[in-house]
Amino acid sequence: MFNKLQAIMNNPTAYFFRAMYLVYRFTHSPIYKMLLQNYGKKSFIHPLVSLRNHKNISIGSNVIINRNVNIWVSKLMLGDNIQINPGTCIYGNVNIGNNVMIAPNCMIAGGNHGIANIPEPMITQTCTSKGPIIIEDDVWIASNSVILDGVRIGSGAVIGGGSVVTKDIPPMAIAIGNPAKVIKYRNQDIKENS
Repeated sequence: MFNKLQAIMNNPTAYFFRAMYLVYRFTHSPIYKMLLQNYGKKSFIHPLVSLRNHKNISIGSNVIINRNVNIWVSKLMLGDNIQINPGTCIYGNVNIGNNVMIAPNCMIAGGNHGIANIPEPMITQTCTSKGPIIIEDDVWIASNSVILDGVRIGSGAVIGGGSVVTKDIPPMAIAIGNPAKVIKYRNQDIKENS
């Protein structure tokens, strides 16, 4: 007991923030249930996540949104069992299915800035959108990837690190590059190894 008190006295700031984090872990769920359209069981949003348009966000069960994620959406639907890692930004209208992994520093941009009205500054022009970004079930989006407006990523697809997805990706595809191109399909690996 004395050693624990001595450790706290030597570094009170670290223990203060650890205590605050524990308080947040036990109080965040009721707060998000009030703020969000839906907030599933066993979900967790880190306190350093930036959320806008709370009422247009629906989060399923067992969703983990890690620190330094920006979610500035017009509408967001998250399924169950999703992990969104630090540095990821999600904008616009986005639907994400179940069992999806989004690695650090990804950009999911469901919209574009308007640029057509030349005399008007771009910052004040109306945003445009081709429709929602749809990420189906069991998808892995590797780090530093960019998913652009109106794209659909099929079930079981893998997006390689640093890829820029400008067109739809079919189910079970492995796509890499800028722009992302399908290099093979996951179920081909299963057939080849059988």
